[in-house]
Amino acid sequence: MMTRQLTTLLLLALPVLLVLPGCSDDDNPTDPNQGAQQINVRLASGDTFTYDRWDLDQDQQKMESTKRKYEVKFLRGSSMISQYNDWFYRIGKDFSTNERDTLYIRTETRTRPDGSAYTKDIMAYGFMYQALQEFIALVMPLGQVGVPTIPGANWDVIASFYDNDGTILPVGHEWPIGPENGILMNFTIDGTQLPVTAIFTGKYEAREEKITANNQEITTWKSSITAQFNLLGSVELKLKVNMWFSDNPSTIVKVVQESVETTIPILNLPFTVDGDQQELISWI
Repeated sequence: MMTRQLTTLLLLALPVLLVLPGCSDDDNPTDPNQGAQQINVRLASGDTFTYDRWDLDQDQQKMESTKRKYEVKFLRGSSMISQYNDWFYRIGKDFSTNERDTLYIRTETRTRPDGSAYTKDIMAYGFMYQALQEFIALVMPLGQVGVPTIPGANWDVIASFYDNDGTILPVGHEWPIGPENGILMNFTIDGTQLPVTAIFTGKYEAREEKITANNQEITTWKSSITAQFNLLGSVELKLKVNMWFSDNPSTIVKVVQESVETTIPILNLPFTVDGDQQELISWI
């Protein structure tokens, strides 16, 4: 069964936090944010979130036999990573295997002249790099593989809610993660060339969706990350992760990594990625 680090990674991502309650930006009739609830995500060291977690089948349905607990805890970082020192460790634990994973994440929070604060972006360090490493790991069992070189890790935007002026972005807004034209990876499998181009795109999917967790209604903002792998210039493999963020509680409320499968021509090899779904159930 395929690893699910992309999801983990991404759950990343997204925080557990102690936050100021969101407020509506409708006091000023000329405010471009009028009528939209403001999102202000604040990570806090020690915040802990518990999720129910399932594998997904190829029809994107939860496999009830795989249900288990997944716990996420946030701790403040203590050093500079690239240009930032205001980041957190996101430490996850899968209760079925006791496996742990760690992600570095931060929020790009800004303050307007009137004193109101908002979260412009949520970022994860090495998100694209780790996703490429996971893809390479999936290719390795297909034969004698020549491994390509990939770019190093950076701070990648995995959710975006406002523009540089503090105006809320429209639902449907997209942004590139990494080079817009993608990253070329030249694999060889048993002596056969397998060029793969990987393109990563973020999308603001929906705002102010309601999800119930821990017997309370939570307002969420939905984003997605799509990793599109073009094999041999034609065969397309799309990996999509959907994430629902909240600032009360400040965390990712739900995450769905979709299942996908394809067959690589010429090599006639099946290529499958198992899906994963996580739903928040409690927090402290």
